[in-house]
Amino acid sequence: MGATLKSVDKGHEITLDDFNLIGRSPDASIRLLDGGVSRQHATIRRDGSLFWVSDLGSANGSFVNDVAVTTARALRHGDRVQFGTSVFIFDSQEEERPPSESGNVSTQSLHTIALPMKTVKATLLVGDLRNFTTISAQLSAEEVAAMLREWYADCEKIIKTRDGIIDKFIGDGVFAYWPGDDISSRVKATEAAKLLSGPEAGNSPKRKWLRENMNLEVYCHVGLNVGDVALGAMGRGNNTAVGEAVNVTFRIESLTRKLQVPVLVGAPFLTGWPEGLQIYQNAGIHPVKGQPEPVEVYSLIEFPTVSIPSA
Repeated sequence: MGATLKSVDKGHEITLDDFNLIGRSPDASIRLLDGGVSRQHATIRRDGSLFWVSDLGSANGSFVNDVAVTTARALRHGDRVQFGTSVFIFDSQEEERPPSESGNVSTQSLHTIALPMKTVKATLLVGDLRNFTTISAQLSAEEVAAMLREWYADCEKIIKTRDGIIDKFIGDGVFAYWPGDDISSRVKATEAAKLLSGPEAGNSPKRKWLRENMNLEVYCHVGLNVGDVALGAMGRGNNTAVGEAVNVTFRIESLTRKLQVPVLVGAPFLTGWPEGLQIYQNAGIHPVKGQPEPVEVYSLIEFPTVSIPSA
């Protein structure tokens, strides 16, 4: 099973791999000789049966059905995808052909089951590679792709082995959640944040090579929060978590730049968890974009030693 991009103007077809870096650079996996395309313009990444497109902060943006790609977006069969002036049709081959009762063959599209929307408590994590745009400008497309592949693999290993659910990758960022706001989920989220942002992450092969050969440090900063989210289908086969708590978590992560700390959590993350105050310290109350009230945040000071309660 696979998928392709079919050029609208030139008629050629591009077979998509599990990870595709799109850009004008000679070593991009999908090279587009288009003046409106950046050197490292966007990525298309396979996750299960879905292909997700993310813009990498390109100068002219990426579009699906004439809508700008601002977060990772799952592509659907027949979607019109545009990078610069290059336009493609996404063709998904995820189909099966079961025999009908009459013995003829019919086509049935496979898709992820869409969950009904429901409001639940959740523990939220947003991670982001710091200075990605500046660093990627100094790298070849092949090196950028290698760094992102490694980053995605690190996120999946660290988050999924701690029972977290990766909602989406957003270029150089990740959004994940744990259903529920119990102490166990908050401890696991803290462990994940520590591993993603700590010195161990810098020893991943590609990042170690960048540090030793190009004097480039690639760090991850993380924002954590808990709150109510609407969890379910935002489109056919596209299950996700949305809500004001998600927006606040993204804003908390952005505060790590201002405060120059790797991990920040919102005050609700520590509510009802007194042991958490042994590993987080108050970092003040700060205004954040899009919120009428300032947000109180705490920074991680040491690895959690509290035990995870039994389920």
